[in-house]
Amino acid sequence: MKGATHTLGHIVSMVSGHISAWLVLIMMVMVVVEVITRYLLRSPLMIADEFGGYMLVAVAIIGLAYTWKEKGHIRIDVLTTRLPARARSWLRLVTLVAATAFVPLLIKASFDLWYFSHSRGLKSNTVLLTPLEWPRLVLLVGSILLFLVLIVDLVQAITILRTPGGKLDDL
Repeated sequence: MKGATHTLGHIVSMVSGHISAWLVLIMMVMVVVEVITRYLLRSPLMIADEFGGYMLVAVAIIGLAYTWKEKGHIRIDVLTTRLPARARSWLRLVTLVAATAFVPLLIKASFDLWYFSHSRGLKSNTVLLTPLEWPRLVLLVGSILLFLVLIVDLVQAITILRTPGGKLDDL
């Protein structure tokens, strides 16, 4: 079980990281093309501002799962480093439970936002009139990826704590 959940968490986080990396690359190319067309051809494409903003949000949201797995989120450990290892592990479990409980609310809110945009056919207030359901779908996908990684970590944490002398320092 531990191997299967570890593999699932690794796969989800790596997919999340790769998607974010590709989005950064696409965003960079898009901005370079925009600059070239604006200054050399005197005819801007007018997509970099809008799509660049969407992609920036997508990089952050889709990258949440990867960042979580790589322990890239901000941690304040002034107090936790002073706790005994077992207490630190239990505190880690409590924070995992809290995060795992919070993300379904984020998923629900993201779904509601996506559904509202989809059902009403909302479009951006720009020249491109981008259907807003697509950029908003990214919020839902990123939240689901994060939830999957959190569930995997939670299962691993419970498994580790159930073993004698188990500590969550490596999780």
